Amino acid sequence: MSFDARIVVGKRLAAIDYGERRIGIAVCDELHIVVSTRPVILNDATMWKTLLDRLESDRIDVVLVGVPRKHDDTSSPIIERILGFIDELREKTTRPVFDVDEAFSTQHAKAFMLSGGMKKKKRQEKGQKDAIAAAIILRDFLAELR
Repeated sequence: MSFDARIVVGKRLAAIDYGERRIGIAVCDELHIVVSTRPVILNDATMWKTLLDRLESDRIDVVLVGVPRKHDDTSSPIIERILGFIDELREKTTRPVFDVDEAFSTQHAKAFMLSGGMKKKKRQEKGQKDAIAAAIILRDFLAELR
């Protein structure tokens, strides 16, 4: 972990799975026991207002944004867009915003939906995997804290 973990103790956290079309969000309580998904946010002209309103309504203290880091530390166009999103989010909120490794969270979300017996029609709903990927990012982050 690249920061002092005490920053998140007793805080409500949100994890974001940024995508060019949709943004998945998951939140947890102050005790870091329950992780819940939230409806995805469309990445369109209303995205910033919707996202900031959601952080406010969920009383989020700290925001985590998943970045699909490569093992060789090289960049890619999507990594650059996510880092730009993080920079802009930091300008738009006073909440601490941290980037966390989210390599393979979308693949894990797909596998989770399959192993959980989710029907094909439900798995194909737009945003399902984005919300679950955000929950996986948050779950993995919390597991690292322990």
